Amino acid sequence: MSQAVTFDDVWKMFQETDRKFQEMVREDRERRAELDRKFQDTDRKFQDTDRKFQDTDRKFQDTDRKFQDTDRKIKEVSQQVGNLGSRWGEFVEGIVAPACETLFAERGIPVHRVSHRVKARSLDDSRRMEIDLLVNNTDCVVLVEVKSRL
Repeated sequence: MSQAVTFDDVWKMFQETDRKFQEMVREDRERRAELDRKFQDTDRKFQDTDRKFQDTDRKFQDTDRKFQDTDRKIKEVSQQVGNLGSRWGEFVEGIVAPACETLFAERGIPVHRVSHRVKARSLDDSRRMEIDLLVNNTDCVVLVEVKSRL
């Protein structure tokens, strides 16, 4: 017992099919719009991440320049401290030298000459030394090693 399909039945089926098709088109547009929004959001996030990487890279380069500048300054200060140590030694020797004359004279040893930083070597040149102060007269020679630290 099948019933005959009428024009109205076919028309209703076309309308239902059209309604379902329109609903699919609407859902597809919504999905595409959502997908487009997500792509745009992802693109913004990538651009933001790229800016952050560029900023981080710039900061690393700036930090590297600062480290290089600090290293240069440390080398300069080390050199200056080394020079100061050498000068400090010379300064202390300059103070001790006149005192040698007085100290030895008080002990009955006349001083004819005080020489600073006398360099000496063995005859075969295998050994060398530097004497801070060489105090001498016609009878004796005294070698003085000056220390700037106690």
